[in-house]
Amino acid sequence: MSIPIFPKLCVVACLLGSSLSALAQTPEDFVQWSATQKLNVSDFVIKPKTNQQVYATAQFTIEYQVKGLDFLARNFNKKVRALLVKSASSIDTSYNVAQTLTYQQTLFDLLEIYTRQFRKALKDNKSKLSKGTAIAEELNKKVMADFAKRKALYEAETNFGTSPSQQKAWESVILQELFILDRYAFER
Repeated sequence: MSIPIFPKLCVVACLLGSSLSALAQTPEDFVQWSATQKLNVSDFVIKPKTNQQVYATAQFTIEYQVKGLDFLARNFNKKVRALLVKSASSIDTSYNVAQTLTYQQTLFDLLEIYTRQFRKALKDNKSKLSKGTAIAEELNKKVMADFAKRKALYEAETNFGTSPSQQKAWESVILQELFILDRYAFER
């Protein structure tokens, strides 16, 4: 989904995800967030012609699976993933690709913060999951709403990642928050 706010700005779309099958994509269509692997041009399947309305669009989702006896799991880190949907993401390679990728990566990093918060919330509400998955849906909606607000603040303060000093400040804060939530990283 591309919603140009201004001509030629980078835009992101977010989904409330619950499973790969619900999205009807194959596993190869996703890039999972990683602390060591950053986004690159090949992660954006669509390469629009120049003079389009936006430089890039990225469709992100939090995919989670908490059904059946999943609530008995020791942790939910492997049951919740931050993903980029490649087939729904585009990048204009005639524009400042490095800046565009930095902007999209920052959004992906920001999504990972909220993914970790979601994992923590699932763990904190483990007993409620035994009564059904409605609590997971509620928590996911809250996390995605919080992410959307934070994303808007990031975009406003950095002018969509084009203000170098503000961009660096946000990157620093995001790294700190990821560190604080490290025990809720997928790899843990």
